Amino acid sequence: MANAQGTSPVPLTTPPSALFARVRQWFSEQNIIFLITTLVIAYLVLVPVGTLVIASFRSNFLGFGPSSWTLNNYSATLGASSFPSLIGNSLEYAGLVTLFATVIGMALAWLYVRTNTPAKWFALLASLVPLIIPGLINAAAWVLMLAPNGPVNNAANAVGLPRIQVYSLTGMVLVQTLQTIPLAFLMGLAMMGSMDRSLEEAAAVSGATPRRTLRSIVFPLMRPGVLGAALLVFVLTISSFEVPQLIGVPAHEWVLTTEIYNATSQYPVKYGTVAVLGMVVLVIALLGLYLSRRLGGMTVRETVTGKGFRPTIIDLGRWRWASFGAVAIFGLISLVLPVCALVWASLLPVYQNPSGAALHKLTLSNYTAIFDTSSTMNAAENTIVIAVLTGLITTLICVVAAYLLVKTRVRARRVLEMLATAPIALPSVILGVSLLYWYLAAPLPVHLYGSIAILVIAFVTGALPFGLRFIEPAFSQISTELEEAAANSGATRFQVFTRIYLPLLRPALTAAFLYCFIIAFKELTSALFLYSPKSEVLSVSMYSSWIAGSYTSVCAMGTLMVIVLAIAVLLVRKLGSSRTSRTIQIPHVAR
Repeated sequence: MANAQGTSPVPLTTPPSALFARVRQWFSEQNIIFLITTLVIAYLVLVPVGTLVIASFRSNFLGFGPSSWTLNNYSATLGASSFPSLIGNSLEYAGLVTLFATVIGMALAWLYVRTNTPAKWFALLASLVPLIIPGLINAAAWVLMLAPNGPVNNAANAVGLPRIQVYSLTGMVLVQTLQTIPLAFLMGLAMMGSMDRSLEEAAAVSGATPRRTLRSIVFPLMRPGVLGAALLVFVLTISSFEVPQLIGVPAHEWVLTTEIYNATSQYPVKYGTVAVLGMVVLVIALLGLYLSRRLGGMTVRETVTGKGFRPTIIDLGRWRWASFGAVAIFGLISLVLPVCALVWASLLPVYQNPSGAALHKLTLSNYTAIFDTSSTMNAAENTIVIAVLTGLITTLICVVAAYLLVKTRVRARRVLEMLATAPIALPSVILGVSLLYWYLAAPLPVHLYGSIAILVIAFVTGALPFGLRFIEPAFSQISTELEEAAANSGATRFQVFTRIYLPLLRPALTAAFLYCFIIAFKELTSALFLYSPKSEVLSVSMYSSWIAGSYTSVCAMGTLMVIVLAIAVLLVRKLGSSRTSRTIQIPHVAR
């Protein structure tokens, strides 16, 4: 029917051909891959956390008898007489670690980036090497050194310094601070390295003194990054487990994470209490990470930078040797002492302080016992299998996700990015508890609790943000012209992906795999909630041996673990510094 002007009628419905084309677009290969990838990542991230939330509002969760919605778990847990001291200890512990770690880490970063301190490479080495030492091993080494008659306290007593009681809040703060300084150092390194010296030069030309330049320009520019880094350190500390468990529990200094583990170790298990405490840690972590992201603690903030930019190097004059002394002392405390203590203890049948008499008792029996003990070898085999699977699966998921995020225009790709990076806000203790609850409660056709598969799922979930950070920037550096040229030659999307992108991404993929391998290899917290005797891993085996008093055996296993992780880190560094550009042949397919 024509309108008043006699023109053609306006169609009231979409033509069948257009509707068919739209349906084909919805079910295109790209959209199907996007949907599958998003569902997989959403399952890994959202389902276990949702289970934890539900468990916190259910009575008699996973127990016998009826279960109903209730707020009693929150009222009983948050209203308990011990909760104020628990939250107070947790905040005090995390706050003190945050203060000391941020100040020392930023100071080391300033010395490394902005000054002419001699042998600055040692500051970098002393700050980064502790990252590969598992938290359990580092805490164990300091427990041995700070024992009442340990070598550190004996040396302190000889020079008239007060002894340090390791089983105390002070001991917890000291050991956790040394473990967390590298994070603050790395974030300070990125922040200070991006500050343009032209602002300081302009202030100097205007007659400003160095002190006023620091107060008026440098410190205001650094403040958001420092606060953001401090919040991230706070989040990681309040969700840490190894140091509070090995040092805090014997001192009766309970924090949220150790109380969660204690509640799961009791019979009957206090599922409601565990869920509520997990929600408290999760809320604190999410709030801290949100504020850290807003303040720039999780990104490299750029001030005014330009071509040929270099940060201003400050001549310390006579103080340069004093700064070198400070760096050397830090390296001695954070790196040399714990590594030497670890190796020394591993060579003794029973731990003794370093002395000439003890040299006659050095032996390799702890190392031979590792290879002669079937349970330890099974744990080592499980660890390698789980770490390899974690690296492979995480890298596969991340390379597909990165391709969808960078090389496609799918409207909902930001949802995928949010889901893939969300696990950075999930502390390991929360991940372990939530997966424990989900695979105990969910009516799944396959029983996964206590299997290797559930550990792989937990480690893959935790490693997703890190794998994506390796691969996504590498994808961004590859021009889409290569894909377009291949498509014009008749290549399918799969051929483009396998014959163009994968060869160019090989260094980034290998580095992502090795980094995820490292994460899984040394993870303890989530594994403690999910392992069974058949799926025990090395970190759990070391923890059990430490509880049983086999300190020297733990140090031997820890030494071997550090060697393996050091080799992995060297491979990551080598591959990360290699050139990703190479000549490739665009696949041509006959039409």
